[in-house]
Amino acid sequence: MAAPAKLPRGVTRYRGRYRVRVDHEGRTQSLGMFDTLTDARAALEIARGEIARGRFVPPAERRSARKAEVAKVEAQSVTLKEWSERWLIALEANPDRSPATIVSYRSVLKNHILDDLGDVRLVDLTTQLVADHLAALGRQRSTRHPDAHVNGVAPNVVIVLRSMLNAAVKAKAGTIDAFDFPKAPKHRRVRPEDEQGDVALPEEVKAFAEAMPAHLRIAVPLAAWCALRIGEVLGLQRRDLEYLDDPEQAVLHVRRQWNVKGNALTPPKANSARSVAVPAALLPELTQHLQMYTPPQPTAPVLANSRGVRVSQSALDRAWRAAREQAGRPSFHFHNLRHTGLSKYAEQGATLAELLHRGGHTDVTVALRYQHATAQRDRALTELMSREIEL
Repeated sequence: MAAPAKLPRGVTRYRGRYRVRVDHEGRTQSLGMFDTLTDARAALEIARGEIARGRFVPPAERRSARKAEVAKVEAQSVTLKEWSERWLIALEANPDRSPATIVSYRSVLKNHILDDLGDVRLVDLTTQLVADHLAALGRQRSTRHPDAHVNGVAPNVVIVLRSMLNAAVKAKAGTIDAFDFPKAPKHRRVRPEDEQGDVALPEEVKAFAEAMPAHLRIAVPLAAWCALRIGEVLGLQRRDLEYLDDPEQAVLHVRRQWNVKGNALTPPKANSARSVAVPAALLPELTQHLQMYTPPQPTAPVLANSRGVRVSQSALDRAWRAAREQAGRPSFHFHNLRHTGLSKYAEQGATLAELLHRGGHTDVTVALRYQHATAQRDRALTELMSREIEL
């Protein structure tokens, strides 16, 4: 019986197969397991030849490099749309983020970003590509103000896109570690300014209300004298109004808003949930409205149509436009009713903290504008006093 062939150095038998190893730079490297001695010899000779030419790469390193390359290709395949979903999920998990803000971000992405840029890989996104997209948006006509030379879309897109890409860079999503965001277009006023300013006289507020349809009339004094945003007016439910039979306790709770971009009820703007006293002068009209136009359920919308369904913002807006035209202030914005109420509130001597609370503001500089009215009133009264004390 012939003796078994002597195995070359570096080849050993293991469980019926041939294990091949080679020494390289003081370490033994495994080349793998082979079914035949011929294959084992060939692998050994190739490895020794590579070592002699200084080109040998250990199989473990080759496998690691291939794995890293596959991972890199997979990471670079992340598109803007895929990253936007991950980003939004992270924002939703952040308790410091307002749900209303996230609804707004999602709307901007859906309507103004993803159709054109959603399929672009993050690694392929360039400054010029973003700049061209913003420029195209800036050339669109305003849907609500067709005669305007600008629209308000691009600045909102800048806010969302820049925030999302900054988060991508921080997370190294899509393997990007930097992004040079283009110079953003400045926010320019779309709506025309009201030549008479953004504050109305009490009699003008009354004229606005009287020109509204009966079931929507209460929206005007609520926005003015309770300092509500339009979304907060639309979000009011019967249960948010308490103690209306007692002028000393009547209160309105701002607990939600109608978010027109998300087409849903959401919490108010960050840190703007609040409870405000209802002026006694408003109680008879408010009570009558609830009796005549608001369904009896606690969660019924205060502003409801004939079917008991919440009035849409577009319906309220159409009624408001007609009313302001009839009242002789065709450029007066619904939001300026809120300015009117807060300015009048400041005239009564409200402190900055009181203005912040009633308006649901978090930015002190915004609330300070209403104290200008107080300062002007103080100056006028001081001048009158000065006449009395002149020697």
